[in-house]
Amino acid sequence: MRMPTTALVLVALASSAPAAELDARKAIDRGLAFLSADAAKWQADRGCATCHHGTMTVWAFAEARSRGYAAGGDTFAETVRWTMERLKDIDKPRDPRPGWNMVSTPAVYLAVMAQAVPDQTAVSADDLGRIAGHLLRHQEADGSWVWSSAPAKNRPPPVFESDEVVTPLADLALAPHVPAEPGAKSDARSGQERAAAWLAKAGSSGTTQARAVRLFRDERAGKSAKELRPQIDGLLGRQNPDGGWGQDKDLPSDAYATGQALYFLSLAGVTADRAEVRRAVSFLATTQKEDGSWPMASRAHPGEKPMTNPVPITHFGTAWATLGLLRSVPR
Repeated sequence: MRMPTTALVLVALASSAPAAELDARKAIDRGLAFLSADAAKWQADRGCATCHHGTMTVWAFAEARSRGYAAGGDTFAETVRWTMERLKDIDKPRDPRPGWNMVSTPAVYLAVMAQAVPDQTAVSADDLGRIAGHLLRHQEADGSWVWSSAPAKNRPPPVFESDEVVTPLADLALAPHVPAEPGAKSDARSGQERAAAWLAKAGSSGTTQARAVRLFRDERAGKSAKELRPQIDGLLGRQNPDGGWGQDKDLPSDAYATGQALYFLSLAGVTADRAEVRRAVSFLATTQKEDGSWPMASRAHPGEKPMTNPVPITHFGTAWATLGLLRSVPR
């Protein structure tokens, strides 16, 4: 007796699931290995840590270690020490010079990482307190935080996409410093209230990154699953036919946007068994390069030329792809 077509499809999906997961786990291992080697090379060649080689490496390693991977191995502590050098001037007053007074990207990322990976050990409570002070000194009068004080050519997207991206990230970083009592006043609570007012007034650009970080901000603020549903559906609805996400609606799928979407959707409660997640995992597993990185192309703000050095955006894209896979594939 011939098996019905529907049953054949279900059998095929069931039999392919372990193989797909194995491919994805291999992609995670290769991604972590690339990040480790690439960060070591950057340190040897350039010396200084950055928001890509350094911060994103620590974030990926912290997430991986929380899930049972030996990410970073014996060099993890050294990678953390090197990265934390970016916070050495975090306690200084705000620099009044144009182009020098923008908020610290590593500080923002490390503070958000500490919330996304609560058992991380890279950033201490003291570090997080210093970061909160830095953020309060760098909040604008209108309630936003800015990356735009630097020339556009020096803040390419998607990392320095817009103030709409850094403001909810900075708002997230302040959250642990707000008193638990609803009526208690504090600088952190005031900062969050001003940020909320700015975000409501500014509206959303609708880019993948803006949607993703707003979703995490609202999830951490305690919004219910029902309240988050429109944001989750909106982000899932931006998935391309190939299973990935583009940085914006008119852009092709890439590792940065796809990994970021997967990561923050997972943090908002979207489970790994959803068809959209499985398609995205397949996209990442099949587009990874032999060296463990993912192909990325530099972008620029309108009127500017893209950077010619592909190393930073490749590291960013690989870190986000690895993070997305870590949250979407069982160990």
